[in-house]
Amino acid sequence: MIDLQLQGLRAVVTGATGGIGNAIAEKLALEGCALTLVARDPPALDREAARLGALASGAPVATIAADLGRPEDIARVAVSLENADILVNAAGAVPRGQLLDTTAEAFRWGMAVKGFGTIDLCREAFRHMKARRRGVILNIIGNSGQRPNPKSVGTSTVNAALIAFTEAVGSISPDDNVRVLGINPGLVATPRTAGLLQASADPNDLAYTHLTRDLPFGRMARPEEIADFAAFLVSARAGYCSGSVYTIDGGARLRV
Repeated sequence: MIDLQLQGLRAVVTGATGGIGNAIAEKLALEGCALTLVARDPPALDREAARLGALASGAPVATIAADLGRPEDIARVAVSLENADILVNAAGAVPRGQLLDTTAEAFRWGMAVKGFGTIDLCREAFRHMKARRRGVILNIIGNSGQRPNPKSVGTSTVNAALIAFTEAVGSISPDDNVRVLGINPGLVATPRTAGLLQASADPNDLAYTHLTRDLPFGRMARPEEIADFAAFLVSARAGYCSGSVYTIDGGARLRV
């Protein structure tokens, strides 16, 4: 068994009640991290805090109900970052749609929550980590930032911006002994992904057929596969990794 040396470290995870964020929070709990879970739904936060607290063998699990599109909520989450060793930004879902099908309001909402929410929390975490000369920030982004999708122009745009942001900040952060990294998941088997694919199902849509019938390994990624790699990246085992964004899509972005 590989010791990731995460026992007792303080981790803040956004988007922690569902999908990839929840899987990462669970993995960090199993590794002994003291967790702060951030999400919009208070009952879901309470439920996950109880569940993950039982897995964490006594490590504390705190919660913050917050909408990361609201500056006042960002400020409340920022307080939890003062002593955080790890920040995982996994919150935010940008509405799908082509340019003329995506309203200005929807685009701005997606940019606010996932784009500026991630950037603002990175800024706050980095400020404290720089002062202590230690810490890791991991941004969960998405492979549409590498392979733009005209049917999801907002998602592609926000993800591309966050890839550039992560690489830029992570290239200089080692000067302060802080690491900043990202993960670009492809299709991951979460309830949200299933709902999006079902809503967009069209037997005449070649892109949809490609996504659902030509998957690497014949399946989507499992959330725990993303979480396992995330735990490695935020651990001391990946101590020389910064400024990189790692794609986990089974090679799907390279298929014709």
